[in-house]
This record gives sequence, C-alpha cells and structure tokens, in this order.
Amino acid sequence: MALLSFVNFVLLGVVYVLSKVVYQIVYNHFFHPLAKFPGPFWAGVTRLWLTYHNVKADECQVVQALHKKHGPVVRITPSLLIVADSTKLPEIYTRNANKSKHYITGSFGETESMFNMQDHKTHSYFRKIAAGPYSFSNIKRMEPLVDANIAKWISKLDSLFAQTGKQCDFANWAVYMAYDVISEVGFGAPFGFIDQETDVGGLIQGFHDGLIPFGIMARLYPFTNWVKSTFLGKYLVASPEQDSGIGTLMRFRDKLIAKRYADIENGKTDGRIDLLQTFIEARDDMGEPLDLEYIRAEILLVLMAGADTTGTAFQALMREIMSNPTVYDKLMAEIDAATIAGKLSTMPKYEEVQEACPYYIAVVKESMRLNPSAPNIFPRLAPAGGMELYGQFVPEGMELTCNPWIVHRDPRIYGDDAEVFRPERWLEDAERTKEYNKYNFAFGYGSRICLGREIANMELFKAPLQFFRTFKPTVVNKGEYIYKGGITYYENLDIKLEKRAALA
Repeated sequence: MALLSFVNFVLLGVVYVLSKVVYQIVYNHFFHPLAKFPGPFWAGVTRLWLTYHNVKADECQVVQALHKKHGPVVRITPSLLIVADSTKLPEIYTRNANKSKHYITGSFGETESMFNMQDHKTHSYFRKIAAGPYSFSNIKRMEPLVDANIAKWISKLDSLFAQTGKQCDFANWAVYMAYDVISEVGFGAPFGFIDQETDVGGLIQGFHDGLIPFGIMARLYPFTNWVKSTFLGKYLVASPEQDSGIGTLMRFRDKLIAKRYADIENGKTDGRIDLLQTFIEARDDMGEPLDLEYIRAEILLVLMAGADTTGTAFQALMREIMSNPTVYDKLMAEIDAATIAGKLSTMPKYEEVQEACPYYIAVVKESMRLNPSAPNIFPRLAPAGGMELYGQFVPEGMELTCNPWIVHRDPRIYGDDAEVFRPERWLEDAERTKEYNKYNFAFGYGSRICLGREIANMELFKAPLQFFRTFKPTVVNKGEYIYKGGITYYENLDIKLEKRAALA
C-alpha cells in the first residue's frame, strides 16, 4: 500500500509537470501577446529553440532565412521579436529603452559595468561620468601609447616572419596587438602578448572558451537567474581566484590597480594619461571619487570587449582585402600616393588617415558592415504603453532586438548587392553614405553606443594601414570563421610576409 502511494505520488508529480509544460506551450502559441507575429512553432513556445541555434552556430543564417520567408519581424523566443529593417533601429534603441534580463547581471562581480546596466536612468547617470575618460579628446591624448605598441608589433612581425620567411598565424597576431594596445590604454602597461609572442596566461583561449556558456546563459535567462540563486551560482560568476582566462585578466587588473593607488600615494603619477587614471580622477555629481568596484568593473569590460572584438575586426579586414585583389591594388595605390605626398607620417596619425585615405576608411567600414565582431542579439524592452510595429501592437515589457549581421545586410538600405563586399558604396553618394552611417550597428546604437568606439577606430584606422604599408602579405590559409555565443573570431589565418621597399 505504501509503495502504491509512493508510485501514485510520483505519477501525480509527473502529471503536474507535464500539465504545466502543456499549458505553457498552449498559452505561448495561441494566447501570448506576441502569438500574432510569425516565426517557427518551437521558437514561439520555448527559448530552447534560439539557444539550440546559438550553440549550433547558425543563429544568424537561420534567422535571416526566416526574415526572407516571413518579413521584417520574426518571433524567435516567446517574448522576443527580432527586426531586420535597419530603419527601425532608432525606434527600438531609444534613449529611454531599458535592457532586458538577457543582459545577465553579476557574472563578473556584484558591481556592474555600464554594458550590463538594465535601467536606462542608471545607465545615463554613469554614462555622463564615464563620458570624460572615453571622450575623443582624451583618447587622442593616448595616441602615443597606441603608436608605441603598433610599432613594436610591426617590428616583431618583421623579425619573426618577414626576415625569416616563416609562416605567420595572423589570427593570433592581430589579437596580440589588440590586447597589448587596450591594456596599455586601459592600465598604462601592456599584457606582453607581443613581447612574449604567445597567449599570455591563456587569456584569449579562456575568453573564447567562455563564450558558448555565456551565450546559453543569456538566452535562457529565467532559468539562469534561478540557477544563480542556488549553490551552483558560484560556478557562473568569474573571480580572480579562478584558473581561467578571465580570472587571469582579473588578477592582472587588480595587481595594476593596487600599484596605481600605491603610486598615487607616493606621488608618482604625474603625466598618466590612461583610462584607469582618468577613472580614478573622475568625480560623480557630488564631487566624490567613483567607487573602486565600479572602476574595476568598467576597466574589466574595456579589456574583455575592447581587445578581442577589435582583433576580430582586423582578422576580417585581412581576409576581405586579400580575397579581393582589385580592392588590394586600389587600397595600396591610395596609401602609397598619400605617403609619397607627405600626407602620412612615419606612424600615421588618426586624423591623417581620415583626411588622406578615404578609400581605406571605406574598406574598414565595409568589412565591419559584413563582419561585425558581435553578430548577436541586443534586446530592449518595449516602452510603457507599448508600441506599434508594422501595424501590430507590441505590449509593454515585450522584448525587441536587432542583429548587426542581419540589419547590415538590409537591401532597403544597401541595395540588391547588400551581401557583396564593395567598399565603393561608401564613397559614391554623400546622401547614401549619411544613411549608411545613420543605421550602422557595428558599435551598438543610440545612447548605449559603445564608449570605446574611438579607441577601436583609432586602432583600425592605424594598425592595418601601417601593416599593409610595411608588408606585402600572401595568404596561405584563409582560416576558419568561428561563431560562439554571439561573438566571432578567426583561427588559422596563415600568411607569409614580404617587406615592402620604403617609398621616397
């Protein structure tokens, strides 16, 4: 009798769980406020559909195919609509739009950087404080730090590969340069990737290894938040004590921050111009220094997001240029003409490149258009009172997103050749170029646009140009395109380098 009661109890539990699942499926498919929007059945009833395609690494292509079938709006989770129409970016990413819980909080400590702040008012408050350190005038002061690392990088490529004829895995060396630049700009001290000629502390590999879990956590956020409330939560939060790439990064950050405060105490910080120093010197509305934990969080984000994504942009740029001989020839003709005319310094200045090399700038922009480093979803919540979208009402609190990989291929803006690498499109018509820039999603959009974009642009407008100015690369292996968790990078991009003769 007791056994029968136990069996009945278990069966009752199973029936209860199944009934809840069936109820949720029926509700999401037929009665949910977003049920009227088109999309796959499983996408409309569970977040597992999107998570599956994210792990499978075909999320962008599958969603793009759905747009071609259903139109500009597709439902990809029970509460999330994705929009392919780039002209809707200003409506979705308004100043007052809050981020959804897709942006997991507490993964790198209790104090959040601006990127994960969900409330737009909180973000706006901290954005004003951080505007100074990230301003163009401040970043411009750091250009000598960028120059020094680019020069060291070029010299190392020359001695290791151009002079020896050895094969270079450019996928690695592009990221080495980006990490050393961003750590120099962030802390006033490079990690040492270039000097040590390796992935210092396994940082790059550790970051890449963590991408799939973070992609899963973000797409399953109700479940993720529950798990983080259990004893398993500690395994989902990075810390300096962990033997991982991010743990290594956090230890390096904490060591340098401690040293900086010691230097301040000993009066040894005269002339410091890096981001850490500007954050330390910044003051809030009350004239008080910023909380140290917030500074740690912000600097960590600079290093994590600013290095790998910029390295990926450089990798993609190399692939695009070397896959298009006509583009390469036209690019080199412009660079050489500007050099001979004395318009570019030995180490080109940011403004010089912008003024003297319009085609090069177009090549960079076109590469970033087709190869965004973060072809990801960036959800916002529909505003109070809801909003209209193509004649359909989206209730308050529902999620809306765009993906740069998809909106940058929008034929409404870029025409029938939207998927073709054609840098000339950025130079043909001034009004169209304004439109391309207006709906560009490479660094985010609106009030949440990436604060580090000036640093990234400075690197991308200088380092690749100096590379092509110095070397003639020959591609041995075009490498592998890797998509993990909404972030991309390349592996095994093998090249050989030949030193170019100096121009008079």
